[in-house]
Amino acid sequence: MESPILVAILVFVSIYAAFLLIRLFADFFLVGIALVSAVLAYNIHSYYPDFVMILQESSLLNVLELTLPDQPNSWAIFIIASLIVVGAVLISIPILPFSATYRHMLGVDNPAFAKKESKVRGWIAEEVERRFREREQQLREKNE
Repeated sequence: MESPILVAILVFVSIYAAFLLIRLFADFFLVGIALVSAVLAYNIHSYYPDFVMILQESSLLNVLELTLPDQPNSWAIFIIASLIVVGAVLISIPILPFSATYRHMLGVDNPAFAKKESKVRGWIAEEVERRFREREQQLREKNE
């Protein structure tokens, strides 16, 4: 550890490894958030009093100017489910730039087969152009 070059290389590799791990586990984290949200939504009926207590103590209901009844009805369950979705989305936002799926949907990362596909497209374009030239030359010969 006395060599500055060794320390610099270790720092560089550590930062690269950290971002690699974040990128590797980002999709798993997003799936985990969705899974936990689905489990929470599934258990709204069972834990309705707990949900209401948490929402009242956090004063989220006051901020949103909502009131929930003591017994669950369809409107109250819809409100709690909507709050679960909003919370899951807000938690997911910082992870999205690292998600391979999200980056692929935006077109940031080209899939591995895109290069092969572009070669095939190039071959098709060459073949079409060659046939077009041949046809054009045949028409010239006919006209002469």
